[in-house]
Amino acid sequence: MSTQHTSAVQSQPHRAAIEANRRTLTRWLISHTRALLPPLWISIAAAIIGQLLGVTLLVVGAVVLVHAATGDPAPVRVIIFVLVGVAVAKAALFYLEHYAGHWVAFTALQRLRELYFNSLIPQAPAATVGKAGAKLTEHGTRHIDRIEVFFAHTFPPAVASVVVPTIALTWLALVVDLRLALILAPFAVLLIVLPTVGAPASRRHAREIAAQRAHLSTHLGDDIQGIREVLAFDADSARLNQISERERELVSRRSASGLSLGLRIGLATALKTTSVLTVLIVAVLIGTDLLATAVTLAVAVALWVGTDGIDDFMTGLDSAYAATEAIRDAIEAPPTVTDPAVARQLPKSADVVYEGVCFSYPGASNPALTDVSLRLPQGEWSYLCGVSGSGKSTLAQLLMRGWDPHNGAVRLGETDLRDLLLDELRAHVGIVSQRPTTLSGSIAENVLLSASSNTSVDRTLNQPATPKATTVSDDAGTTIVMQALQAVALDDWVAGLPDGIDTLLSERGLDVSGGQLQRLALARALAARPRILILDEALSQLDQASAERVRAGIEQWDSDLTVIEITHRTDLIPPHAFVAVVDQGRIVATGDARELRGGEGPFTQLAARDGAATLEGKNV
Repeated sequence: MSTQHTSAVQSQPHRAAIEANRRTLTRWLISHTRALLPPLWISIAAAIIGQLLGVTLLVVGAVVLVHAATGDPAPVRVIIFVLVGVAVAKAALFYLEHYAGHWVAFTALQRLRELYFNSLIPQAPAATVGKAGAKLTEHGTRHIDRIEVFFAHTFPPAVASVVVPTIALTWLALVVDLRLALILAPFAVLLIVLPTVGAPASRRHAREIAAQRAHLSTHLGDDIQGIREVLAFDADSARLNQISERERELVSRRSASGLSLGLRIGLATALKTTSVLTVLIVAVLIGTDLLATAVTLAVAVALWVGTDGIDDFMTGLDSAYAATEAIRDAIEAPPTVTDPAVARQLPKSADVVYEGVCFSYPGASNPALTDVSLRLPQGEWSYLCGVSGSGKSTLAQLLMRGWDPHNGAVRLGETDLRDLLLDELRAHVGIVSQRPTTLSGSIAENVLLSASSNTSVDRTLNQPATPKATTVSDDAGTTIVMQALQAVALDDWVAGLPDGIDTLLSERGLDVSGGQLQRLALARALAARPRILILDEALSQLDQASAERVRAGIEQWDSDLTVIEITHRTDLIPPHAFVAVVDQGRIVATGDARELRGGEGPFTQLAARDGAATLEGKNV
């Protein structure tokens, strides 16, 4: 068996799989937008009638020209009235076709965008780990926008491309000349089929182009977010060169796609020209009269409009399906954690308990946590300390139910976190990271981010309260903002700003210092009134005096608040605080900080390491 024959045989299952996947993607799109699709019938009907009116215009024009050439009198006023009426009707139908089609398309895109972003919520943070924010944004914006072709530019031209030639050629055969209609029919069929030539290559190009666009977006997003580091390390030239390389790869793939499209357009033009010449030659050979020939040519030219539409939507459809596949995979991905079938209530007050917890991140070769058992007392300020990568932050993520442990359990008192509603749990466990993010907006809007949408639970009765939106314009909202800023020692700084709490912040807080950014994030967490607050190196950019002032402010904010501070700075831990030392995913020491400092155990070793690193000017 020859190599070419073997390749052809092997490609057949692959092509079948691609077609099956397209049918699956089509069913998936329709299943999520079925209620929005009825107006598409209006668009399809308008497209068919509008194209038939286009045939009518050219046929009437051909008839008028023939009568004028032969000297036969023609009712000029009637003909002008008919042409104007047909043209106006065609224009109205064109508008209706696109209005109805795009109404469905844009409404469907809105629905898909809501589905996409709503799907990320239950999947977070697992859905975003290892994925660039720019890539996720690309999915939610441009990828979904490309699906517009499926709704607005697929069904109406696809249906019209078959129905209109069928009606026009049938009329031509019955009314004008059967022989000329039979001559024209094969060319119409070929023009309909031609856009499917090279379809597998077009689909491959579409997927490659979509992937390259995502890579380029990720690269640009990284550069924008890390502009300080890029400039500080004089890496701008290297990063620009990398962008240029990715752009060249994108251009290469787009050129391959353009070459395929150009060949199809060239073949289509050749077919159109050949159809006209063939009709003329056959008409002369069989002795067809001038009127029949002119009408046949008018029909042939009029049908080009519909066949051109096929190639237009086929080109965009490849990109639409590639985008649909990416969006579907994101939306249909199963959430890492889910709500229980029967939920329990949050306990009024309870210790945080880890019992025999084992956990590994997906794809990791080593476990992040191994047989961790730990109790953190309610209403106290506890510390988790250890070197980077020891498992401290993983313990925090399990408490937020970013993931669930593979073995063991995390509990509030005797209540397993897996028995609590996710929204209820996360509304009452706040976390502030070492590198927090602010949103574009004012200081007040950022501080009230969680308070404006939080459904609180009455801390006395443990019953859900009626949601109350707190806004910046409310006196209550302003009071919360000022109290939270005062608690984190930012009130004097904000008071010195010309616009106060209405001062605008940039995305990611690039216009404030690292310490101010951390305290703004902490004020935002306090404004949500959590029961448990996790500080994941959240005071790392503050000097000791500022950090102590912030800690005192948090204690005054809520004396019953359970605080879990993750840190590697053992020298800043108060002597009577409860400490758990984490090393290589295990709890290696627990107890009072003063007692731990008095021994020669892991806490003392960690303190010695911190002291040595400080002397060397390093950040452990």
